[in-house]
Amino acid sequence: MFDRFGNPLWDLIGLIDAIEFALQPPRPRRINPKDAWFYTAEWRRAERDAEDDLKAGRYEDFADVDALIAVLKQNDPTARLDQADRLAMALRRFRRRR
Repeated sequence: MFDRFGNPLWDLIGLIDAIEFALQPPRPRRINPKDAWFYTAEWRRAERDAEDDLKAGRYEDFADVDALIAVLKQNDPTARLDQADRLAMALRRFRRRR
């Protein structure tokens, strides 16, 4: 039938081994505890929502980092301004390296 090993009995044993391997349940993935947040149902749902928004065109392009930070500050008046400013500085450094 398969004639891989030249002996039908060994071919049958090889086929049985292949079938047993294919029918084994998948091994559980080990998740690094530091990355566990990514696999929570809430995060996965947010990822799907973001992907849907991108596909539907529900996003805004910004001319530069300062325009992005201005909108962030405007949309969330309770946001700590020092955090937004640190984000702006990090984005500017990243852009210069490219």
